[in-house]
Amino acid sequence: MKNLFLTLATVLVLGIATISAQDAAVEPTKMEQVMASHDVVMDKMPLISKLINQLQTKANASYEKKKYEDAIADLKNANKSMMTWMESFGKRFDADEMLKGKQLNPQKQDWILEEEINVEELDEEINLSIEQAEAVLNN
Repeated sequence: MKNLFLTLATVLVLGIATISAQDAAVEPTKMEQVMASHDVVMDKMPLISKLINQLQTKANASYEKKKYEDAIADLKNANKSMMTWMESFGKRFDADEMLKGKQLNPQKQDWILEEEINVEELDEEINLSIEQAEAVLNN
């Protein structure tokens, strides 16, 4: 009887461990990947604001305002691109799809592939504007 109980307990523990390992190994959905990419890009927004302020300060104290103003314009355009992307994304997907894993219909499955590309391009645009602003500040 003791052996039977011990065997059943062992099988139960191993079964739970196997199920937990399988759950942990599940790859993120495209929506989860896009939302994670969004989060990475969103984390750069405070830096954009900081750089704009630094550039504006330098522009105000410089006779070469144009290079600072151009960098400011690039940062503002990148910020605007982020806001536009988020607005567009919010029109395509509802909160349950974005945050709770609600199943996407076939049309939205196509859209999420487009959005994956869009958010990658957005990240590149933002990174480039940040790099250029930092280069202007460091020269």
